[in-house]
Amino acid sequence: MNHPDILKANDEIARKFKGIEADLAACREIGELFERLLSGSEEAFGVPFVWISVLRGPGTEALLKHLRKSDILRDRINIIVPASFLEIFPDVAHPLLASGDLRSFFRLMPPNVKYFLRSLAIAPLFLHGRPIGSLNHGDASPDRYRPGMETLLLDHLARTVSEYLSRLLPPEVNDVPGEKK
Repeated sequence: MNHPDILKANDEIARKFKGIEADLAACREIGELFERLLSGSEEAFGVPFVWISVLRGPGTEALLKHLRKSDILRDRINIIVPASFLEIFPDVAHPLLASGDLRSFFRLMPPNVKYFLRSLAIAPLFLHGRPIGSLNHGDASPDRYRPGMETLLLDHLARTVSEYLSRLLPPEVNDVPGEKK
C-alpha cells in the first residue's frame, strides 16, 4: 500500500471510531452504553468477537448489576479477579495487542470463544479514575491485532467510554473502595 492509500485507510478508521463515539454520547443508561459500544465495534470494523471484562470486587457491583439487566450483554461479560487481570494486563494505562498463542489470556476471555481467537486488542476501562476492566476485541486471524500496531484511536475510545461510564454511575451510587460516602 502506498502513502496516499495508507492515509486514506487511516482516515476511514478514524471516521469509524468517531462514529462509535458520537453514538455513545447519546446513551443515558449503562446497559445502553455498552450495548452500543459492542455492536458499534462489531459493525464498524467487522470484529467477530467483542466483549467486556469486569474486575470482581465491591467497586464493580453496581456496574455489574446494570450490565446483567441487558439480555444482549449477559453473555458478553467476563468477570475476572483483579490479581489475574493485572497479571495478564500489568500496564493498565494503555491498550495491549496480542497474537498467536493466547493461552495466557484465557482468563480474560468468555468460555465460548477462547479456543477460536488468535489475536486480541485489549483496552482498559476506568470508573472514576480506577481500573474496572477492559474492552476486548478478538479475531480468529493472528494478523488482525499484533504487538506494535498503533492503538491511539482504541485508547481514545476506551477513555471516552470510561468518561461516559463515570457520568452515568456517580461515585455515591458506586461502592468504590477507599472513597468517602
